Amino acid sequence: MQELWQEIWQTIKRNKWRSFMTAFGVFWGLLMLILLVGFGHGIFNGIVGQLNVVPSNSIFFGSDHTSMPYKGFNKNRSFDLDNVDVDILQANLGERVRFITPINFAGSKTCCVGEYKYDSRIIGTRPCYMNVMPQQLIYGRYLNDIDLMEHRKVCVIGKRVYDSLFPKGGDPSGQMIKVGGIYYTIVGVVKKLSEMINIGSDINQSLILPVTTVQQTYNQGNTLHIICLTLHDQYPAAEWQERALSYCKEHHTIHPDDKSAFWCFNLAEILSMFNGLFVGINILLWIVGCGSLLAGLIGISNIMLVTVKERTQEIGIRRALGAKPVTIVTQILAESITLTSIAGLAGFMAGVWILALVDTILQAQPPSDDGFSMQSPQIPFSVAVSAMIVIIVGGVWAGWMPAKRAMKIKAIEALREE
Repeated sequence: MQELWQEIWQTIKRNKWRSFMTAFGVFWGLLMLILLVGFGHGIFNGIVGQLNVVPSNSIFFGSDHTSMPYKGFNKNRSFDLDNVDVDILQANLGERVRFITPINFAGSKTCCVGEYKYDSRIIGTRPCYMNVMPQQLIYGRYLNDIDLMEHRKVCVIGKRVYDSLFPKGGDPSGQMIKVGGIYYTIVGVVKKLSEMINIGSDINQSLILPVTTVQQTYNQGNTLHIICLTLHDQYPAAEWQERALSYCKEHHTIHPDDKSAFWCFNLAEILSMFNGLFVGINILLWIVGCGSLLAGLIGISNIMLVTVKERTQEIGIRRALGAKPVTIVTQILAESITLTSIAGLAGFMAGVWILALVDTILQAQPPSDDGFSMQSPQIPFSVAVSAMIVIIVGGVWAGWMPAKRAMKIKAIEALREE
């Protein structure tokens, strides 16, 4: 065995430059595979991390147009959700409900504080909206039930609104803000925790008011634009979505089988879509990475063929001295596997080191206010094992064709070759 490894090492040393360039193809191929899979994994973690901030067992729905006649009403009838819908859902779903809140919109308004202005969206909602669409409270407090019951003219402002209207910083709680001719008292400042989901409006660019205040101030009556319903985890949204809508259909006299009366989605479906998308992306990344690795393996196979050609007389002499074909094959395969393994392991270690370096840099960065950040761009253990298997199998494959050619060399013909 020692003689085998000495001979392999001498062969590599004899053609240092050629061996290096050949091995570099495998090194580069596996490096690309590790980086592609690692960065793909990091992007997936970043997106899913943003989505997971929002309770995944949440249902969002609003009214549309009916598509079926029912109890004297024609199809294509428009209607609006109202306050009664929230009460009906709460009464029928009972303890299954974790959070329930409406969202109303009052368009964009110019907000003024002194000489500073900002065009902001107006949102009307309930206090539990902070749990449905998680937000970080920077200053002051959030809306409460008393604000809701008394129709108070108070508001919570988003981070970008705050930055524009209060460039000098400081807690703005208690200060007045003029919104299209109406004055509200600022009670808090918030920043949204997920950049991946916006239901109707970007919280950072919005004014959040009690929904009762929005309904009264902007003449919306009892109308609701969106209802957000979050169930406890033991009641999957996908299973309870239709049942929740059926209560609203009954209230608005809509055919139970009408699928067009409401638009509706739940976050569990969105997460499932992203999971399916990234499975496809991972397959694509493996195809691209393995393509680069295959190019390197083909290079090794070609170089091994050249090596066998150059060593024809040597192989012939060995055969004449009684060397068995399996010995020649073992020699060629060992050289191929050794070259592939060294280059592949170097590429693997370089890729892991780069991913670890990027991860360290990302963790040292302050949290970003815009967009999602890549999280933990590392390869799973299963990918590491798969990569090492690919290296070994690739080394055998790269050396098999040259080994087969070496087996066919006859001693007498090899001795005659110059």
